[in-house]
Amino acid sequence: MNSGRLLALVLMVTALSPAYAETRARVDPSNQAVVGDDGLGVELRFDADGTLLSVKSTQHHPVEFPDRRGISKAYIIAEEKAKANIARYMRQVSSSGRTVTEIDDSLSKTRRTEGSEGKAWDKENTRRVIETLQEVTGSSARAVLDGVRILERQYDEKAEEVKVVVGINRQSQAGAAQLRKGLGQTDAAQPAQGAGSSFPSQPAERRRAKDADTF
Repeated sequence: MNSGRLLALVLMVTALSPAYAETRARVDPSNQAVVGDDGLGVELRFDADGTLLSVKSTQHHPVEFPDRRGISKAYIIAEEKAKANIARYMRQVSSSGRTVTEIDDSLSKTRRTEGSEGKAWDKENTRRVIETLQEVTGSSARAVLDGVRILERQYDEKAEEVKVVVGINRQSQAGAAQLRKGLGQTDAAQPAQGAGSSFPSQPAERRRAKDADTF
């Protein structure tokens, strides 16, 4: 595919992106088109033939307690949000609803008094009408993501936040398919991580997959 057709592909994918997205597109030196959504943190990479090569998502999350347990918790939250953003980029279902509630509340009070002049009765009737209007707007996204890999996990000690990058490419999808075929299931237990011994400070860290640049 020549540079003109590749540029046309970039423009087409950019036009098909959600209207609210802050979309950026470029052609890198390897003649691959890279389309990114800065709002969701999702980036797609296409080859010279217009075939999708990979998708990756980047998410940051603050660390409330900067010990090992707090950092591990922030990693998990950022990872799940990064995967959710891929699903949101693929498809979202928006919904809006209105509810009107009317309450008619009647109250009757009767009071009896007795004095030197005899008994007296006093009755009071009141009515209260309440009307409420509630409008709820929301969106939901759901997708099955095969072959998701954690490409990078980084903790910034100064900012006290973590960064997680997840990605999917052809190789990881093929590996997930082979795993399902060979073992019949894809669930794997995650190793437990305990709290660090030094609180409240943990040094900055970064773990990155060797092939992260291929996503």
